[in-house]
Amino acid sequence: MGVRGKKKTQGHRRIAQPRPQTLSTPPDLPRRRGGFPPRFTLTLGDSIGDGLTVIGHLSAGSISELYQVWSTSYTCALTCKILLPGFGPHSKEIRGLKREAILLKRLNHPHIVRLYGQGAHEGRDYLVQEYLHGPSLFDLIESSANRQMEISDAVKAMIHVGAAMAHLHSYGYVHRDIKPANILLRGGIPVLVDFDVAYRLRPGRKLRRRIGTDPYMAPEQCLKEVLSPASDIYGLGAVLYETLTGRWPFEEELMNRTEVNSLESRFPQIRVKTPTPPSKFNLKVSSTLEAVVMKCLARDPLQRFQTTRGLVKELACLLEGKHQMWPETLDLRQRMA
Repeated sequence: MGVRGKKKTQGHRRIAQPRPQTLSTPPDLPRRRGGFPPRFTLTLGDSIGDGLTVIGHLSAGSISELYQVWSTSYTCALTCKILLPGFGPHSKEIRGLKREAILLKRLNHPHIVRLYGQGAHEGRDYLVQEYLHGPSLFDLIESSANRQMEISDAVKAMIHVGAAMAHLHSYGYVHRDIKPANILLRGGIPVLVDFDVAYRLRPGRKLRRRIGTDPYMAPEQCLKEVLSPASDIYGLGAVLYETLTGRWPFEEELMNRTEVNSLESRFPQIRVKTPTPPSKFNLKVSSTLEAVVMKCLARDPLQRFQTTRGLVKELACLLEGKHQMWPETLDLRQRMA
């Protein structure tokens, strides 16, 4: 009778080590700036609605003010976005704030700012969102040598924001105002904010108003034509271009314009087919990365990436070695949805 061989044991599958997802932010970089300009209408210690107390001033603009508040309901610090006085109940500013609240209630993504509630204080509508201590991507660019971020950090930032955009697009909306100031960091992870001008996509529907920030607006956005997810992809490409070069696309044309009332002078992206390649300003930019940036900034939206997922897939494949966000054993081209 033969001796029975030992049962072959199955070895344990090796678990791949996690990769760093955060950006390498300087430790001395200031977080979201405070200050107390005269235009703030609430002071420290003031109450907003029920259970919100002002503990800091974040920023003020022409439409709304941002406060850091302490919430007794959540026992934590939050951000309160409250409109300035004087806007009527049917104004576009009120409609924008309510549209932002409705949309953020539907969205649920780690790279999109969280909404905790809304209300009114002394006749002024407000939103309560998570507090993001920052810095913003704009701050990171400003603190970098020649305003040029490390290539790996720039690509990682766009992957995170691209994931947020893909989630937004899946609900049939575009952001319309992708720019460095609207990307804040939460523990080194970029988070997309400011959805008050988000736009619901409808086939053949043209824009009534020209909304956005000039250097980051897609040509069809400047011309009030039909928008698509490719319009946001243009904005993301413009931000990536700036993180790599320290410049806007078409910055020379924008800075040297002579006619302020001319549409083509205000928006060189509608008359100039392509911006200067980023490698002209930053020799570290590879030809592959440059091709991705230039495809995002194509004049014709049909020549850009048609989905943010496709763009993110291309960007993820550009990170190698210690900068790779996923294990080497993961075939991104096959497994990324």
